[in-house]
Amino acid sequence: MSSNTTHIWIDEPVGLNEETTYSAVIEVPHKERQTLWFKIPSRHAHLAVCSLDAFAVANIFLLMKEGFDCRFHGNLSPSLLRNLSEFGSVWQVWRPERYKQIEIIPDSESEESVASERTSAIAAFSGGVDSTHTIFRHTIGNCPKSWKREIKSCLFVHGFDIPLSAPDAFERAIRPIESTLAKVGIDLLTMSTNLQAMNIEWDDTHIAGLASTLMFFKKHFNEGLVASGCAYGGLVLPWGSNPITDHLLSSRTFGIVHDGASVKRVDKIRQLTQWSDGYDNLRICFSAEKRDENCGVCAKCVMDILLTRLHGIPQSKAIPELTDAKIADLKIPTPHQIVSFDKVVRAAKEKGITEPWVRILDKRLKQQKNTDGKHVPRLNALFKRIISG
Repeated sequence: MSSNTTHIWIDEPVGLNEETTYSAVIEVPHKERQTLWFKIPSRHAHLAVCSLDAFAVANIFLLMKEGFDCRFHGNLSPSLLRNLSEFGSVWQVWRPERYKQIEIIPDSESEESVASERTSAIAAFSGGVDSTHTIFRHTIGNCPKSWKREIKSCLFVHGFDIPLSAPDAFERAIRPIESTLAKVGIDLLTMSTNLQAMNIEWDDTHIAGLASTLMFFKKHFNEGLVASGCAYGGLVLPWGSNPITDHLLSSRTFGIVHDGASVKRVDKIRQLTQWSDGYDNLRICFSAEKRDENCGVCAKCVMDILLTRLHGIPQSKAIPELTDAKIADLKIPTPHQIVSFDKVVRAAKEKGITEPWVRILDKRLKQQKNTDGKHVPRLNALFKRIISG
């Protein structure tokens, strides 16, 4: 192996005060060493295990971005290594300018041992439409029997959509989430990590965060569920979590399951109105000043509000009312979101909806396209690739 090799060393778990820390030192050629850490509160530590597989999954995008083969100083599951090789192949095709195919060489290879009687699942949970719908459909909803999982716990991670710099917001967000899940007999587990700070292309890398954090609980669960963001009929690729590559972050002893892609977002929202405990505790926003609340004016909030208007669905009590003035000032940060709002306008016109918000949104979209020319090539490509859902 050449000197141009990334090295990963796993530290021994450290239990101090009220939490246990699992960490790894990462040394990329020509760069300073970094430490990736995961901290689990003591009240949940008995459910966790130091899964070395989790560290390989957590770092996969970082490794591909740096482009060097990796010497992993520890044991990895051969089934995971096979899957990661294919995972890298896909992403190298999707984003060749960003990621390279690399090889991970561990000190040893053997499947991580776990209790054979594990039959239940753990789900990633943030309180948004997708993760709330996953819980709904597998508990009191109409999930097909052959697909239905027994979800015993959910995992809410500090350092993902709520930054580490906002600990108070994370603690406030826990309360309604615990209340929501308790109604269907599911426990809430929490964790914090600096993984996002080391993987700033979060649109791509969030799946590595979700999958790796779930993997720490493989001692008690045989699968980790990640809620879909797009339905099969509306996939826009590449996107971090998707039904094509999520399962490739699995090993023989712990599977990652991409859940709910058979259901459109509007149908998820409509179904959730049957479960007021979940629907009225939704937290869909990543932009609010108080990170545990919904701002009601960002593109993500506005999209869900307009979907309810478009389809005559009652709006969640957790989301502020939207005025026409706020639509006129709407900031749409990504080409993908511009495409989505265009679809809303077209659908409203086809339905014969003549309320002022349709005209105002249409005007706002034209303004942004005219003033933000860098989006035009990407938008044209997206319109050609998107499948009407």
